[in-house]
Amino acid sequence: MAKRKTKKVDRIKISACYIVKDVAKDLRRSLESVADFVDEIIVVDTGSTDETVAVAKNFGAKIFHEPWQNDFSTPRNIALNAASGDWIVFLDADEFFIDNTAKNLRTAIKLAQKNKVAGVFVKLFNIDADNDNKISGSSNVVRLFKNSTDVHYVGKIHEQIFIGNELLTDLIIAPSNLLTIWHTGYSASIVKSKMERNLKQLLAELAETDTPKRIYGYLAETYHALNDFDNAEKFARLDFDSGITLLTNSTRILLDCLSKKSAQVDEFLKYLRLAVERYPNMPEFSAKLAEVLAERGDYRNAVEEMQRALNKFATVNEQFESSTFTAETAENSRRLIDDWLTKISLTPEEKRLKVSELVNELTHAVEVLNDKEKILKVAKKI
Repeated sequence: MAKRKTKKVDRIKISACYIVKDVAKDLRRSLESVADFVDEIIVVDTGSTDETVAVAKNFGAKIFHEPWQNDFSTPRNIALNAASGDWIVFLDADEFFIDNTAKNLRTAIKLAQKNKVAGVFVKLFNIDADNDNKISGSSNVVRLFKNSTDVHYVGKIHEQIFIGNELLTDLIIAPSNLLTIWHTGYSASIVKSKMERNLKQLLAELAETDTPKRIYGYLAETYHALNDFDNAEKFARLDFDSGITLLTNSTRILLDCLSKKSAQVDEFLKYLRLAVERYPNMPEFSAKLAEVLAERGDYRNAVEEMQRALNKFATVNEQFESSTFTAETAENSRRLIDDWLTKISLTPEEKRLKVSELVNELTHAVEVLNDKEKILKVAKKI
């Protein structure tokens, strides 16, 4: 009897890539989180004097040496040129997968292939190692992408992934239970020095680049972190007015800077309305606009805008960045609506509709829920 031929299934090959300098402890932790789930490790060292290279060798990494030239893209591209994997997972040494989620790298790649995209956003949490690993923020970052001959990094700092001449934008977001990264690079003890370093490099690039729009947002973030609010406002405004930003970082910074200046209240409201328009799925901008309207005594429009925020919160899916509008925020927003409603002078028709609505709510509480607390709460409103 002839043997049945089985179809050969090609296994996805993954290369883990790093650029490093004097980060032995961090690199060991990062490699421990990912080494068992990749096929090769590429490390480009830019001048370490500690045990960084030895750590990399212990994990079987291919080591390359490149003198530091104040340019993050150069060593990154050396790593990419050396990588033979079908897909790349490119981590900073101070980033590591938690909860063993690196085991899901191939699952994430298959999800990307199914959606016919070339890259994957991974949820990254900034952890303050100096404060009992307290989470200081989160974002979605591109750390997993398809390898090709024309994939490369652009930018001396805050470098971005390009395919040929085009920025990599065909991406999906991996659910956080699939892939999650912790990042310790912005712990309290090192954030100021890192921001000062970043600022120096960003200003150097600004002086010579033909595409300054790429770094306006990064300059805004850096100045804001250094509490230089005038320059933060300047570059956040430039970034916002360029109209090319998908993320809301510059918008948030601009609004924060304007909110600190009592003379710019109208300017603040102008950009807040523009934020609601530009980012229609982000509930926090509608919520903030509602609060401003209420402060001005416009309770009717405040209620409508806050309800829009709640509707967005209930329906929005995961985006390129996480919303700051949480379930707790939503509950507080509902309380604000209840308060503002008491301050609105209703027309006779509105009063009739409101009473009818509350009667229906009371009937439901009595006949269906049999909830005494709910019954008393609704009865008080009537």
